[in-house]
Amino acid sequence: MNSSLGFIFPNGSIIHNDSGVYFQTSTPVPIQVPNTCDFATLKTRIHNTLQLTDKQFLDEIYYRQPFIDTSNQIRFQCMQLKNDDDVNTMLMCNHQFSCVGPIELLCTIGRTPDGILNLLQGTMTPTHDALLYYNGRWNMPRQNNFVSYAFTGKNPKK
Repeated sequence: MNSSLGFIFPNGSIIHNDSGVYFQTSTPVPIQVPNTCDFATLKTRIHNTLQLTDKQFLDEIYYRQPFIDTSNQIRFQCMQLKNDDDVNTMLMCNHQFSCVGPIELLCTIGRTPDGILNLLQGTMTPTHDALLYYNGRWNMPRQNNFVSYAFTGKNPKK
């Protein structure tokens, strides 16, 4: 076998329970992890599998690492992958504990500053709850018991 099955949990959460930790997200994404994988290759595969844009980046990668506790029970801990040695440990654990299933990776996806601005600009719409002051004019009449103002545009004046 040249690769191992894994699942990516993008922007998921780490849940603690009796068996240690598990990852949770709305939809895990399957991935094939080569048995001779290094850190750069793993990051590239995750990036391509998740189809990240040039305005997104892979921030952190966590592995759900199995281990045997003092009572000979299999438990899981969270291990952050930062380099080739961490990836080698992950692959060795997956081989040693093949009975626990596929590799599970929780990944946090970040956005570049341009990506954040594009996201904000795409979601900014005036609401009926706001009083907008733009280019020297009030765009909506003042409502009864109104307690705050939202400003938009450049250089709003008092």
